[in-house]
Amino acid sequence: MRTWSSLLVLAGCAVACSGHTTTIPLLTAAGIPLTLTPTSQVPLEVVTRSTAIRDPLPVDGSGVSYADIEGALGHAVSSATAPWAQAHRDAAGGGWTLLVEVIQAQAEYDGDRLVVSLGTQASLRTRDGNRYIGQTFVRCREAGLTEPEKGGPVVYGCMTHLGRDLAGWLGGVQL
Repeated sequence: MRTWSSLLVLAGCAVACSGHTTTIPLLTAAGIPLTLTPTSQVPLEVVTRSTAIRDPLPVDGSGVSYADIEGALGHAVSSATAPWAQAHRDAAGGGWTLLVEVIQAQAEYDGDRLVVSLGTQASLRTRDGNRYIGQTFVRCREAGLTEPEKGGPVVYGCMTHLGRDLAGWLGGVQL
């Protein structure tokens, strides 16, 4: 009987101590349209990876986490780099691949302020032959006076800054 009651206490503690986490899907929370374009139709293919960070990304100081980091980042970078890709369409040959790896991510909520920071490493290669062209590191930090449950636009705003910085970097790359 003593063992059974001990198990009940442990099970109750496991449920009570685990806490509740709300996961916010960034692709829908930030209002990102979900359409796919075949890569053969665009000169610049953006590939994202977030294997070096936690996804969903927990927001320290809250019970919220953000999911779909790779997809949301891919959309932000693709949107920001589209003018560069269009301007270099004739020089594309087989096109390019921009691999954007998230190597650092942090989100925290303190008081009424949500702060998000992301660090990425981006590598540009040709699609034909996988020839290395260049690499850069880009970081962003974005904050907003909002609850984490409504923080999707803050996270996506940070990603948009990353995309703009990468577009600027592409403008200076010698092809």
